[in-house]
Amino acid sequence: MEARLFTLVNAEDSSEVFAVGMEIANEDQLEAVVYRREDNGHSMIGKHTSAESALERYNTLAPMDLIWAEEETIDLDTLFESMRN
Repeated sequence: MEARLFTLVNAEDSSEVFAVGMEIANEDQLEAVVYRREDNGHSMIGKHTSAESALERYNTLAPMDLIWAEEETIDLDTLFESMRN
């Protein structure tokens, strides 16, 4: 299982972050978890089939771009195993 971090940003101003997320690949299955904060301060968490599907969903609210974090992928199996020890 591997994870890649990403952000959804304003298409015209990439310093304006709308949401942060993690796309998780497990064998042949892909999922994405997205965290964002509403204008009223409420935290929102969403689950999508991929980072691209999250982008498509939130693009209905405002034009956005998907930016992948520059770090390498995170091996979640190794991470979880190290947490157990």
